[in-house]
Amino acid sequence: MEHVKNNLITLSEAQVDKSYKIEKINGGNFFNMRLLSLGFIPGEQIMVVNRYGNGPITVNVKGNKIALGRGAAVKVMISEVKKNA
Repeated sequence: MEHVKNNLITLSEAQVDKSYKIEKINGGNFFNMRLLSLGFIPGEQIMVVNRYGNGPITVNVKGNKIALGRGAAVKVMISEVKKNA
């Protein structure tokens, strides 16, 4: 069984190889629609694949790897998904 921590963080703060749930996107209409078209839908589970220092963050969304710059990643609010044994 899975449960979600209540602590919201930005995608730019996420750690590699952890699962997260997208809670909301804090951008304008164009930005939000762009991310929605890439699969960044509130409620969707994602996993951070790579972090490149201060560069882009690569995320696995619906089986697709997508890289977002830090400016975009800071607008995506997420919560960590913990798996219970």
